[in-house]
Amino acid sequence: MESFKEDEQFDVIGSVSASAGRVFDNYKNIYDAPLSDSDIQVTQALRSCYPGYIITAVSAQNCDLLAYAAAGNASAEIDTATETPVQWRGYVYPGRRGQPGRLGDATRFAKYRYKWLSEEFILYKAVIRVDGGYPATIYYVLHEPDNEDTIDSRSKMTDNLIKSVGDWLMADDKLVYVYDNYWTTSRALWEEVQKADWDDVILDQGMKTVLQDLVGRFFDSKNVYEEAGVPWKRGVIFHGPAGNGKTISLKAIMHTLSVRKDPIPSLYIKAANYTYNIHQVFTFARQMSPCLVIFEDIDTIVTDKTRSYFFNEADGLEQNDGIMMIASTNHLDKLDPGLSHRPSRFDRKYLFPQPSLEERTLYCEFWRHKLRKNPTIEFPEILCKAMAGIMTEFSFAYMKEAFIATLLTIAGNRTEESETESRVVDKETPVEQVRLPPFEGRHQPETADMKATTFEYMMKPDRSSVQPGEEDLEKYEIWRVMVKQVKILRDDMAGEASTRRTYHPASGRSESLRNARPPAPAENYKEQMQPSGRRTTVQPSRALPDRSREPQHHSVRGAGPFLGSGSSSVVSVRFVSDV
Repeated sequence: MESFKEDEQFDVIGSVSASAGRVFDNYKNIYDAPLSDSDIQVTQALRSCYPGYIITAVSAQNCDLLAYAAAGNASAEIDTATETPVQWRGYVYPGRRGQPGRLGDATRFAKYRYKWLSEEFILYKAVIRVDGGYPATIYYVLHEPDNEDTIDSRSKMTDNLIKSVGDWLMADDKLVYVYDNYWTTSRALWEEVQKADWDDVILDQGMKTVLQDLVGRFFDSKNVYEEAGVPWKRGVIFHGPAGNGKTISLKAIMHTLSVRKDPIPSLYIKAANYTYNIHQVFTFARQMSPCLVIFEDIDTIVTDKTRSYFFNEADGLEQNDGIMMIASTNHLDKLDPGLSHRPSRFDRKYLFPQPSLEERTLYCEFWRHKLRKNPTIEFPEILCKAMAGIMTEFSFAYMKEAFIATLLTIAGNRTEESETESRVVDKETPVEQVRLPPFEGRHQPETADMKATTFEYMMKPDRSSVQPGEEDLEKYEIWRVMVKQVKILRDDMAGEASTRRTYHPASGRSESLRNARPPAPAENYKEQMQPSGRRTTVQPSRALPDRSREPQHHSVRGAGPFLGSGSSSVVSVRFVSDV
């Protein structure tokens, strides 16, 4: 019986061929000639070889029978005695560096003895071209007529099998549906979402309360919408500078919906470049209703090419009841007015601004709490207010970088100190004594003057002694290093803003971008909701298999068109490793 495992990308190193089998002759002839639809030819060949069987064709992306068997729900044993398989032999790269790789086969054509419950089937797997387009993997299920079945009718037993596979695929709610010009499912993203908690979301408390109630109230109010005679649908926009909490808030919303008594599925849209992609997104959303649909960076999804079609799908004649849309953008001003000012599509906009002094202080307290069990770092509460003061105009993402860079620097310093007792910790001019302006509490309003002068004041050396009642912050290593790292980040931000320029084709002139987005130092600040695992490449379809239960598709460069991607440089194959 064939074994299925999740594997790495591989390069083609050979192919397997043997003496012709019964259907293989026809399969070979099909690919030897340019035909527009090879499914018709394969079906005809099967009818000729198996005249007493009902033949049912089903897309592997819609109903993966081999994945169903690999999960233990049926058995599938490859038959090499009566049919010649066509396989690509390849090397499976190890999951992690240092681990051994394996050899395996990518099956393009094969016959299987398939058994489900007490019923036996003949199963053919064939990679074919449909309508002269991209290759598609098709299963041909053969079963003898039962009771009222006829050769020309549907096989009730095959239909029962297909329904069982479909129910199995849709029963798992521990996943997130991801659309990146084709649909996939991600268990890894679902697990990442489960880590999100509203307690970790640092926002204005009033706004946080609104967001916590926003989605749950919508999905609990179907009767209210029906009684009012209005469509049960809604859309909102999260906007503001990158790195200020939009993504973590979305994750917290998704987590809240996933732990409901009746879990609400989340559909996460990363890219939909063409109108047919938009159609696939909304078609599946209607099938999954009630559901949450998230459009990340909607300004890159709704473009001049897709704008009208998106509007029609969002509020046209189609029924969108039960669909809640949340769109995020860093550039609200770039959105088409039909998106940002049309209530029937997105009727609320929520701004995620640069964090206030209070929010920055809370974020510093969040890090202080994370480090509370680290005995090597002294981090008193007073530092939270001080650090918040020197990070004026920092986004949460930049504040995160400041903390990470600080901790890495401290760790590096201590590693070097352990290697040599005579090491000078810092050969540069040491951070001088710093006197803090008084803080009446973290709820103290941050005035314009304070924003303009706090950083300069905090960074200015004060060579006088610390006055009675004031704390000498310079004695804390984390403070000394943090001051330097904030200075580095702020210099980077200022330098980038002054050098980045925009070009105007009409006038041929360019000008500085005063509000240019600063570079993300050291890591990607725009928190991307991406699966931590590799994507599974699937052809767009109506039902989505859970790719954690079956082998992944992997690309082979230069071998032909890529399944469902629109690229002309790669081809999708399914790779099954040797045991």
